[in-house]
Amino acid sequence: MAQREILNPTFIADLITEQAAARPDSVALHFEGTSRTYADMNARSNRAAQALLGLGIGRGDRVAWLARNVATFWEAFFGAAKIGAVLTPINWRLAPPEIVGILNDAQAQLFVAETMFLDALKGVEGYAPPPTLVLETGGADCFDTLIDAQEDIAPSHDPRPEDPVVQLYTSGTTGLPKGVVLTNASYNAVGDAGREARVIDPQTDDETILHALPHFHIAGLNFGLMGIQRSMPIIQHRQFDPAAIVEAAQGSVPLNSFFVPAMIMFIMQAAAAASKPLHNFVGVSYGAAPMPEPLLDAAMAAMPKAQFTQLYGMTEATGGVTTLSHEDHAPGLPQRVSAGKALPTCAIKICDPETGAEVPVGQVGEVWAQSAFLMEGYWNRPDATAEVLQNGWYRSGDAGRLDENGFLYIVDRIKDMIISGGENIYPAEIEVAVAKHPGVVECAAIGMADEQWGEVVKMFVVKRPDADLDEAGVIAFLEDKIAKFKLPRAVTFLDALPRNPSGKVLKTTLRTM
Repeated sequence: MAQREILNPTFIADLITEQAAARPDSVALHFEGTSRTYADMNARSNRAAQALLGLGIGRGDRVAWLARNVATFWEAFFGAAKIGAVLTPINWRLAPPEIVGILNDAQAQLFVAETMFLDALKGVEGYAPPPTLVLETGGADCFDTLIDAQEDIAPSHDPRPEDPVVQLYTSGTTGLPKGVVLTNASYNAVGDAGREARVIDPQTDDETILHALPHFHIAGLNFGLMGIQRSMPIIQHRQFDPAAIVEAAQGSVPLNSFFVPAMIMFIMQAAAAASKPLHNFVGVSYGAAPMPEPLLDAAMAAMPKAQFTQLYGMTEATGGVTTLSHEDHAPGLPQRVSAGKALPTCAIKICDPETGAEVPVGQVGEVWAQSAFLMEGYWNRPDATAEVLQNGWYRSGDAGRLDENGFLYIVDRIKDMIISGGENIYPAEIEVAVAKHPGVVECAAIGMADEQWGEVVKMFVVKRPDADLDEAGVIAFLEDKIAKFKLPRAVTFLDALPRNPSGKVLKTTLRTM
């Protein structure tokens, strides 16, 4: 099949306008029993823009959004972009004080939310929201009702490449969340890079996006946008439900999806419990957390038709830094455990985190990235922006190395490194080794204070229900696989590892245990 046309206009608002002009009657979105064409979505985005204008929202104003993956998100996103406003999705899984902190930080001019989240905010100190509208309820305070009442008239607006279009907040695993400001220009640049690298490359005309990542996450937003760019209908799930995804995979439609590795594990467990196959997946992208090789092998066996793609990036780089193609996932290839090669127009270097000097090939250091799709900066945080954006390079905080062929290997977070007796130990190296034990479902390593060595390794393990495994068994399994000084001095077994909504293990939580 010839490569499909991928739309990537200069301004993000023009994407839905161009799709409506090119294929007005094609289905763009399936959501809980309803379908919307590109013409429908464009008309509703025009109405959303008119509604926002009527509320006094204009260029540069922030519209805070607190909701699961409802269909109206896309019309609000494009509608805001059509008037130069900035949609600011908030992680609904956060605690109420954290949500209020982000709402206040964003200085939003309008707050749109599902009603189920609002009551918990009312008792939080400092909660003084801007004008607030709800979703899906009907009535005078319902954003959907307000949209329906407007005329389908494209607003008059003169967009600029440097205009922000979305403000996404970092997960906050290493501190207070920061608002990452992404512009038309950054989205256009990352769209060009993805098109050239053939990221999310549909193989058939009926290939469909199965979307279950949250819209407040860069991967969730971008995956939906990539589906629209590629004219692929989106089956939108309100939230991640492994059993529902397994059920969706039983139809005849070929599915393309993006998951965090932990989500893949849960889907496979749900499929096994229901004795149902996953053969309708023809495209599986993953990222946001390391993929243990045993899980990758199991996923590729369970989804034999799927083209697997890894994407490594971060919100600050509009989600894009590297990609690992399906061909590079072949068993036996050393690069299958890498994060892939740099996206077109993106440069990567590995630097000493203390001096900033570039280190030799193969040596571990901090991953730095340079591209046209880096963020504008952190919202109202010039100090934090200056810490990570230096001379056009973004300092990721990730420890990694490059091999002689340009493949990037992520070792760990710089701040998670364990220093034991003067030796640097990267937890991910130990985690990869432990994950190969047939009785281990998942694991995490952290540093534990020690009077003699400064720090030693402590391991947290989730074992299979039928596994006969104890602390001594874990350590014995590792003895011929890693250096003696890297061996765990303590192993704790848990029912599950604590994770943030992005699927990343919360090592800060583990350290408090």
